[in-house]
Amino acid sequence: MLDTLLGLVPILFLLLLIAASIYILAYGETDERLCIVTAVISSIATWWAANDGPAWYRGEIGIFVVDVATLIAFIAIMARSTRFWPLWITALQTIAVMTHVARFLKPQTVPMAYAVAEQLWAYVVILILIVCVRQQQLRNASMNSTNS
Repeated sequence: MLDTLLGLVPILFLLLLIAASIYILAYGETDERLCIVTAVISSIATWWAANDGPAWYRGEIGIFVVDVATLIAFIAIMARSTRFWPLWITALQTIAVMTHVARFLKPQTVPMAYAVAEQLWAYVVILILIVCVRQQQLRNASMNSTNS
């Protein structure tokens, strides 16, 4: 049962990522689009960089490198943005990077705890982007109706 549920996690993430990408690329502004493109590239690179052995039983150095590169990209987006939400996304990615550091410092961490702590933030980042785009749509609609 647990194996079946765990097998669905990547499929659910992929469906969420595809749906969010379509929505954000269609309706988002530059910062949101840059973030979702970064998230897509990061997801593909993470899949490619994962070790071939049993997942999460040791520190994932390849995924760590991808997460650091993603953090750098989010910092760059945050630095150029005039909006507040990129701070949250950057902070969440920092937690993902620090999860790796904790695993490297304490290798006896339970593999499932490492896996969950590492992957959870990707979902939250995508949800934040969806909410931000929706809120911006509502603000734009409100401003357009006020100006009419």
